[in-house]
Amino acid sequence: MDEELILQHGIRIKKNLDQHFLADGDILEKEIELAELKKGDVVLDIGAGIGNLTRKIAEKCKVIAIEKDAQFIPLLQGLENATIIHADALSVLNDLQFNKIISNIPYSISQLLLLELLKHKWSVAVLIVQKEFAMKMLSKSKLAVLVNDCCTFVIEAFVPGTSFYPPTVDSALIKMRQTKLMDEKFWKFLSRVYMQKNRNVKNVVKNFPAELAGKKIHQLSLEDLKALYERNNQR
Repeated sequence: MDEELILQHGIRIKKNLDQHFLADGDILEKEIELAELKKGDVVLDIGAGIGNLTRKIAEKCKVIAIEKDAQFIPLLQGLENATIIHADALSVLNDLQFNKIISNIPYSISQLLLLELLKHKWSVAVLIVQKEFAMKMLSKSKLAVLVNDCCTFVIEAFVPGTSFYPPTVDSALIKMRQTKLMDEKFWKFLSRVYMQKNRNVKNVVKNFPAELAGKKIHQLSLEDLKALYERNNQR
């Protein structure tokens, strides 16, 4: 069906824009279910494409669908309960009001987009991301530390690349509940200390508790890193 729609409208798939469209109806329904949608919700959908996900959201509540590629705008316009924005998502998020996010996000900007989303207030985000990226958020990476500081994070399912048209890499369906807004100064601190993540704490920061002195940065828990951040960012 997706292939027919794309051919019918003469759409040219652009690999540089990560254009792979989820064609698995069960996964689309799972995304809607996980978001716990209510009539009063306003949902952000980034990279709406041919509108498979956008239409399902619009059946439940209002949706703001952002699409960068002009080819897809005619397929989305006129959709009831939907506001369609032709733009780069990173350039318009500050102007939008939403309380939930459901999106199969462009993989090449996953980290940039996630960092931007963490600066905005919302309750639940249900995303499909590259499997490798999802696993990074479960690791000891600086991104995992930041996400854990702002949200609860669960991988709900893995999605094979064959679930998309055209097929792509294996992906993951994730759900996050926001607990606080991102502390941008904490992210800058993490970025700085993780440049030396394999060195001992005593060789990376000036102020540290004795019990952490001999630990390497990448071995530290969120609580440890927050303590170091507070000690080294007092003015």
